[in-house]
Amino acid sequence: MAAGDRRPNPSTNDRLRPRRQVARRPAPLHGRTVQTLAALFRRPGAPASIETIALDAPGPTEALVRVVAAGLCHTDYHVMRGDRRVAMTPMVLGHEAAGIVEQVGAQVAGVAVGDHVVLTFIPGCGVCHWCGKGLHHLCAQGPRITQGPQLDGTYRRRDHAGADVGAFCMVGGFAERTVVDQASLVVIEKAIPFDLASLVACCVPAGVGAARNRARVAKGDSVLVVGCGGDGMNVVQGAKLCGATTIIAADIAPLKRDLARDFGATHVLDAEGDTLVAAVLKLTEGRGVDHSFVCIDPPNTLPPAFRATARAGNVVVTGLSAATSAVLPIPPLELVTSQKAIMGAVYGFASPRVQIPELLALYEAGKLKLRELITRTYRLAEINQGYADLAAGRNLRGVILFDP
Repeated sequence: MAAGDRRPNPSTNDRLRPRRQVARRPAPLHGRTVQTLAALFRRPGAPASIETIALDAPGPTEALVRVVAAGLCHTDYHVMRGDRRVAMTPMVLGHEAAGIVEQVGAQVAGVAVGDHVVLTFIPGCGVCHWCGKGLHHLCAQGPRITQGPQLDGTYRRRDHAGADVGAFCMVGGFAERTVVDQASLVVIEKAIPFDLASLVACCVPAGVGAARNRARVAKGDSVLVVGCGGDGMNVVQGAKLCGATTIIAADIAPLKRDLARDFGATHVLDAEGDTLVAAVLKLTEGRGVDHSFVCIDPPNTLPPAFRATARAGNVVVTGLSAATSAVLPIPPLELVTSQKAIMGAVYGFASPRVQIPELLALYEAGKLKLRELITRTYRLAEINQGYADLAAGRNLRGVILFDP
């Protein structure tokens, strides 16, 4: 049976049943332009602004999606703080989302009204060199995701003053409704709860995929994960799926250290200070780990992760850095003589069109935790509180819920 044809077993009904949604239902569609509530980024350092904006009907290759759930990813918080630059304001934030298709353009294929979809933050245009190889995570349109316009270069959103409003990652998921190109949509089974589906838009493939596809963790390997937030905790899951026997989870937040064992960590450490390297070496008989994953603040956490990695081991960076960070302080001579590899990973280094169905199939088979990743849910109006909770280390993953 193909992954897309899987159906939940009766015994998993409780696990698959969506939680009660508490936010208000968006108004019905009328005409070619609708009003929708959205969280806008207007200037660095300011909280997200909850505003009603105009949303035009989808273009020929686009779909109108009613968003049901959107994850509070650290990437959007980087934008809000000014750590990650975007090309325009205002811009609707949100890139980890799932919802229901309400309209489709005349040229849309493979997506229909009523479909449940996960929105992907790299579009996968289907025609570039990389997409031709099935490597949609390397799509040539990827560098445009912080620019603001749609895939065709135009806009579908306007604020109260009539100014164009961009969509972060060509998704703009922190809104009751959004218009995205079909290149940003993956159809999923309707049995999957939307809050869980939103997580496979970003944090789950980013972490699980980094272990499976980038580092290629093998049975019996040892792993260090520095930063056990959305990405890192899923690296822990991914390493366990790969058969790693030593999985060391390091974080400064006690909550995340406590949770890491539930996701497969065999050891947990406080990530602060040089004691991390000494502790990892002690756990690995002085050799270091086969693979380390830097999932937060790479300028500060990559050097100790590198030193805690064994000769000829892999150091995988999934965490974002501030735009002002231009150097990773690794001595070139040590890099050569240790024969270690430092590599980046976005989207878990695999096509979301392949990974998303695979990950949901693993969840349905009871091999992947999704529900356990969600610490708390919020309404759209509570988005700034959600990010305050994230910054304070109180959440593993917060999710915004809209009415289905």
